[in-house]
Amino acid sequence: MLVRKLQLIGFRNYIEAAISFDASKTIIIGNNAQGKTNLLEAIQVLTSYKSRRATKDIELINFELNEAVLRAEISKETDLSFNQISMLIRPSGRRTLKVNDVNKKAKELSLDFASVSFMVDDLEIINGSPSGRRNFLDNLLAKLFYSYADDLDAFEDILLQRNSYLKSLQEKNIYHINQLQDRVQLSIWDQMFVDKANRVSRHRSQLIKQLEPVMKNYYQRISNQNHDFELIYQGAQISQNDLDLVINKDLARGITNIGPQRDDIEFRLKYKDAASYASQGEKRSLALALKLAELELLKDKFSEYPILLLDDVLAELDEDRQDLLLECIEGDIQVIISTTHLGKHLEKWSRGAQILTVNNGVIAKLDEAKI
Repeated sequence: MLVRKLQLIGFRNYIEAAISFDASKTIIIGNNAQGKTNLLEAIQVLTSYKSRRATKDIELINFELNEAVLRAEISKETDLSFNQISMLIRPSGRRTLKVNDVNKKAKELSLDFASVSFMVDDLEIINGSPSGRRNFLDNLLAKLFYSYADDLDAFEDILLQRNSYLKSLQEKNIYHINQLQDRVQLSIWDQMFVDKANRVSRHRSQLIKQLEPVMKNYYQRISNQNHDFELIYQGAQISQNDLDLVINKDLARGITNIGPQRDDIEFRLKYKDAASYASQGEKRSLALALKLAELELLKDKFSEYPILLLDDVLAELDEDRQDLLLECIEGDIQVIISTTHLGKHLEKWSRGAQILTVNNGVIAKLDEAKI
C-alpha cells in the first residue's frame, strides 16, 4: 500500500501544501512545531478517519480558514489503479468522505486502506492507563473486522443507558437491591448489556491470541533476548449472575462495575508484570514489538503492508533499538519518518529515500548534496 500524493488545504498549520512521494522511504526533517507531525496525521486521518491527537475536528482546521480539505492518491499492490481519497472537515464534526468521487462512510475506509502510526506516546503504552490499551485494541479491531465498530458503539450506548438508570436510582436514594421494587427495567438493561459486552470481549480476547506470538517474535528480535513473554487479556465473558453479584456496588456508585469498559492487557516478562518490573529498555522493546505485530496483522488482512508512520520515535530509542527497528521495516513497506535531524542510523538507512524538509508549514526537497 503506497500513498503517492498528498494535498492539504487548511489543515493544522498548512494553508495549502502538496507532496508527491517518490520513494518507498520518506524522511521528513524539521524542528519541533513546524508541521512534521501534521503531515503524518493527515495520512492517518485519510486512512483511518481518526486522529490520535485531536479530540474535536475544529482542532484540525487552520485558524485562518473555516474548513479543511485532505486529498490523497493511494495505490495497492492488489489493485494497480490509483484510489483518490478526499475528505472535507468542518468545525461541527460533520465530514464528507469520498473515494474515487463516491461518498463513503467512515468505517468503509477500513475495507480498503490502512496505516500504522508509531508515536512517542506509544512508548508509554506499557506504563499508561488501561483506557489507552483498550483504545489500541479497539482501533486495531475496527481495522480488522468491519462489524466491530458497530458492536463497540452498541455496547457503549447500552453502558451509557444502564449507567444513567443506575444514577437515577441513586438519586432516589435506592442503594440496595432489596429497596428496588420494580426490577423489570434493570433486567432489560442487564440482558442487553451482557449480550453486547460479550461480543466486545470475545473480539478482544481473540485479538490478544493473534497478537501474542507475533509480538513475542518481534520482542526477541529487538531485545536480542529470549525471555519468557505473555500477553494476557484481563477481561472475561460475563453473565446475569455476575451482574447480580455486584448490583449493590453498582447501585451505591451509580455506575456499572464489570464489563469490557474495565478490561486491560497485561504484558508479562520473565513471569512478572512488565509495567512494574521491566526496565525502561525492556518496556520500549515491548512497545516496538506491539506496533510491529499490529503491522503484521494488518498485512495478513490486506495481503500487503499498510503505510507505516513513525513520528519522531527514533529520538526516544537507544542506538541498538534504532538499528533493530530500521532493520525490521526494510522491504515492501512504505515508511514515512519524521525527525529533527539525520542521525548516523537514519543516514545509513536513508539510501534511496526521499528526504523532505518542513519549516513553518513550507515543504521542500532536501538537496542530496546537503546530506
